[in-house]
Amino acid sequence: MAGHSVQILKRYYEEYERLGDNKAAVIESTTQVGTAMITAGLIASASFASLITFQLKTFQAFGLFIAFGVLSALFLELTFIPALRTVLKPSKKKAKKALKPDLIDRFLSRLATTINDPSGRKKILIGGVIFFIVSIFGATLMKVSNSNRSQFFESTQLRKDDKALNEKFAGTSTFYILLEETKKGALKEPEVASAINRLQRRLEEVQEVGKTESYVDYVKQMNQTIKGGDPSFLKVPESREEISQFLFLYSISGNPADFARLMRPQQDEAIIWVFMRTDNTLLAETLIGIVDEAKATDFNQLGVEVGVAGSTPVVVALNKEMVRGKAQNMLQITAITFLMTAFFRRSLLGGLFVIIPLGLSVLINFGVMGFTGIHLGIGTAAISAMAVGIGADYEIYLIFRLREEIRKRRNVAEAVRITLLTSGKAIIFVAIAVSSGYGMLAFTGYYLHMEGILVPLAMLTSCLGALAILPSLVLVFRPKFVFGGLELDTPQNTSIDR
Repeated sequence: MAGHSVQILKRYYEEYERLGDNKAAVIESTTQVGTAMITAGLIASASFASLITFQLKTFQAFGLFIAFGVLSALFLELTFIPALRTVLKPSKKKAKKALKPDLIDRFLSRLATTINDPSGRKKILIGGVIFFIVSIFGATLMKVSNSNRSQFFESTQLRKDDKALNEKFAGTSTFYILLEETKKGALKEPEVASAINRLQRRLEEVQEVGKTESYVDYVKQMNQTIKGGDPSFLKVPESREEISQFLFLYSISGNPADFARLMRPQQDEAIIWVFMRTDNTLLAETLIGIVDEAKATDFNQLGVEVGVAGSTPVVVALNKEMVRGKAQNMLQITAITFLMTAFFRRSLLGGLFVIIPLGLSVLINFGVMGFTGIHLGIGTAAISAMAVGIGADYEIYLIFRLREEIRKRRNVAEAVRITLLTSGKAIIFVAIAVSSGYGMLAFTGYYLHMEGILVPLAMLTSCLGALAILPSLVLVFRPKFVFGGLELDTPQNTSIDR
């Protein structure tokens, strides 16, 4: 909500410089910015409240609390902040300084000149289309994955120890395959034991799998030992009786705790341990695919139910739910932004103009992730959805101010220039502040905070989309919700043949 405060304070200093009266400036700034603030605030609140559709209780609670917080902040910004501003003495020095041209002012003035020139805004829109196409290609390269361990820098002791253990042992991550009898004594059948053995060998062919372990390994070794150590007998016994005897012998002669981790004492349930050298969910999904294939073929009608268990499959399920839910949430936020903007502006085209730069910003984020190898996971999916909600404020404030300036000045070129130098400058302030704050997270602590990279990227693209693409679209298509039936003083360089 910092963006709303910046917008209303920026407008206050403008009005105070113009009117020279503190209370009149407070009233005028609140009146002029209030509609845009209410629109942006309600959109933000509704967007967060849409998390109620998420299947995770944590996100449902998060969405509702944030939605309430946004409404509370909106109420304070429309009541307490203006009241406080009337009590405080205005700073004439600050007001004059705010109007003094600086680096940002010069940049925005040149941008306004480019937008007001037909060839300039044509280049801007062509550039937007190019970014759109390139970003779509990059997004196709993006992979859905999650690895908590890889987020830590390789220089940390955690990564060093993990690397050493994975090099010398089977693997530090585990994946469990649960085998449950649906037919009594099925786990002692040679066909079932052979199917388990084939599944283990297939899993061990996967590069990042160190080894697998099950009760069948012990049965095979006992079979070889009983047969005089002949390597040719390191295989599954051919009869059910032999398997039963070997399991009985091991259960009474070996360590009960050692055997219990592979098979229950009742011998009706067993586990295959899979040791992995990475916790990447892409590997886990590969293993789940192998298990599902074996379940449909080798274990079909053998009286054994096969399933996966452990922390890794849970992370896979959570990752899929997060990505699916956040993709759905981005569509919800986009729809809410479109419908509410269209409602307040009484124009479907108005809603469309707001979401076009937003959609481009999200696509650029995905494109950069695809080109740089950043995976779409639990954290990055949440950041991408957040970018839509934050960027909506920029477009709403700018298009409301542009409409106001066009109707007030009846000169398109001047309206664009004033809009960028006022509301546009406030947008840059907010984008820089938010980006700087999140950017500090990029290389702090023990692991790489993706928020420190993706949020500044989203702020940059949303900001540029609002400042360049949105006014260019407005000047090209001249929607009624902005221009209405006004007779405008349009200079030669802003005329559009329609």
